[in-house]
Amino acid sequence: MLKRKLSSILSLFVITGFLVTGCGQAQPAVTTPSDPPAKTTTSAPAEDPAKAIKGAVETYFTDLGSSVKNSYKIPEKDLMTELDKNPDKYVVLDIRKADAYAKGHIKGAINVPYGPEIAKNLENIRAIAQDKTLIVACYTGQTAGQTDSLLNVAGIKTLSLNSGMGGSGTPGFENRGWLGQKFPTVTEPTLMPTVPAVASKSKAVDEAVQKYFYELPKDSYKIDLPVMKDALAKEADKYYLVDVRKAEDFAKGHIKGAVNIPYGPEIAKNLDSIKENSKGKTVVVYCYTGQTAGQTDSLLNIYGIPTKSLNFGFGMAGFSKGWSADKSYEVVQ
Repeated sequence: MLKRKLSSILSLFVITGFLVTGCGQAQPAVTTPSDPPAKTTTSAPAEDPAKAIKGAVETYFTDLGSSVKNSYKIPEKDLMTELDKNPDKYVVLDIRKADAYAKGHIKGAINVPYGPEIAKNLENIRAIAQDKTLIVACYTGQTAGQTDSLLNVAGIKTLSLNSGMGGSGTPGFENRGWLGQKFPTVTEPTLMPTVPAVASKSKAVDEAVQKYFYELPKDSYKIDLPVMKDALAKEADKYYLVDVRKAEDFAKGHIKGAVNIPYGPEIAKNLDSIKENSKGKTVVVYCYTGQTAGQTDSLLNIYGIPTKSLNFGFGMAGFSKGWSADKSYEVVQ
């Protein structure tokens, strides 16, 4: 009897255990989280150097007359006024040789001689000119014009000093330029400051600009008047002359064989035409005194068109230099 009771009790415990286990809450399955989907990275398309350079050159000329009304130049008197009122808005870069700079320069001007030194200091120049306007000064404005245009396409807001430093040391510029106007100078040098680097807009354009200065020829991409006169008399078919003066001035008189493509948007529109028509030749660009021709000269070169600017240009009233100033130089209409 006792055994039967114990057996019944044990059976009851066993059944209860099964019921508890069976009714217990099921445990969630243990799962191994799957790897997150691989992130897809899209890199920026590689820059097309030819396209980048052409676009920068076209923008430079297209902006003339609209967003740029000063031909990327600043008159001597205007610069003196600005440096007196707003000195912190400008940085002056004197690209003359060190000896000329040492004799007298604009207060605060930094000397980076025209040529390879500009290429070496391109990043420094960009950094010191951040949020400012860079002013480039040379002897007469022509090499400053070349530098001016190249720094602008490299993303540095730049103007060239009209007629450069000028003065008695430069024939024809005795009364022109900063020195010719008797504006103040100093002899104390200003060193290139150390400032944080600034990102470049285009590596391709920077490299083209640096190449221009590193490979600077002895003639500084210019051709002197007597040399041009002699060359046209002996081998005119080796040159393609581009007159960038206004159409009305071209009509009054120009160098024989020249085509008129006025400085500004017309040059942007005619880049491919100039390149095609000048194949196998050297382009020679001339303006009034050589300054805007210098700008054009440098940009055509980095676009791949071998170009030189006519030293002192075609000339103009009140300017004793230039092609038209010498009556022995042929002028046609």
